[in-house]
Amino acid sequence: MAYGISDSLVWLNYSALMLGHTATRADATGKTLEIIEQEIRRLAEEGPTEDELVKAKSYLKGSFVLGLDTSSRIAAQLVQMQLDDLGMDYIERRSGLIDAVTLSDAKRVAKRLLDSGLLVTVVGRPEGVVSKEGG
Repeated sequence: MAYGISDSLVWLNYSALMLGHTATRADATGKTLEIIEQEIRRLAEEGPTEDELVKAKSYLKGSFVLGLDTSSRIAAQLVQMQLDDLGMDYIERRSGLIDAVTLSDAKRVAKRLLDSGLLVTVVGRPEGVVSKEGG
């Protein structure tokens, strides 16, 4: 249904922004957005499952070093760590911080961050998508 899908969090001083992106055919845009919105509603209402949390933790810990494969990416990570005031020992503490997140923590944060709705902007010529008032 989609050629690719991703999201990212942008942490700012007084708020955070969740950005999402998907690449799909014009005739699949409506269904793709429907599935994304259903999943976000599910996470807001129920939170992640234990299995989803375990997989997310594994991904976060395993993928971190993959982003340190060039000098520029290492430098960017070090600058971001400094901007976020994470401390010089963050890389050593990171796995433990991830492991410390409980299912209860993840559910609480999912509700807080995702329960306020979703704003979707579509660019292109999507089929099966109509503007939703208040959504």
